[in-house]
Amino acid sequence: MANEVASKTGEKHIIAYSASDKFRRTNTGLYDSDILCGSCDNHLGKNENYVIETMRKVRAQFPKHGTLAKSPIDDGNVFVRFAAGIAWKYSVAKPGFGRINVGPYGDILANVAFSDEAIPDSIDLAMIYMQAGVDEVFFYRTPLPDRQSGVNLIRFSVGSFLYLLKVDKRPNPPDPPSQVWLRNKSAVVFPVLPAHEFEEWTKPFGIRGRPQVRSYFDRFQK
Repeated sequence: MANEVASKTGEKHIIAYSASDKFRRTNTGLYDSDILCGSCDNHLGKNENYVIETMRKVRAQFPKHGTLAKSPIDDGNVFVRFAAGIAWKYSVAKPGFGRINVGPYGDILANVAFSDEAIPDSIDLAMIYMQAGVDEVFFYRTPLPDRQSGVNLIRFSVGSFLYLLKVDKRPNPPDPPSQVWLRNKSAVVFPVLPAHEFEEWTKPFGIRGRPQVRSYFDRFQK
């Protein structure tokens, strides 16, 4: 995910933690090299690259705020398998690399990510394009467990998009609406909403204001 953010030579980024004032400088983001062999990494990379290129095309079009935007890819399962792969990797990562607990869904997520078998009802994905006026929302948030309307989700953000991955046998939550959930969908749509309505936007702004973080970026800009 960090590759999508760190796109310009010489850029500097930080890894910040919401529960601590500590932060780490980085050019590449966190990377656990012990998760995948080359072949498996390439397999997941196909969906990841496909989705990243799609996000770039959508951002270039800059769809109108408050609308349902359409993806150039007409296969919702590509997005679901992409998100399942991201969540699975974080479920098996080392604790210091952002490991998350997915309960009994580890093997299910792996099967969705690595195979072409039918995606079970318990796994689904919705995504939201976050806009902040005419500015890019250009940061990422690593996956973390979430719960909406009693339904278990894994949420993460990258490249202006918020991803909500359902990992629950219960029906999809009512928000976002049914047409936005992507499993087995041939028409891939997503709402375009204000970034300030989501903690993926508000939390980084709060972290950015911390003295140590602001001092680091001030020194770098000079």
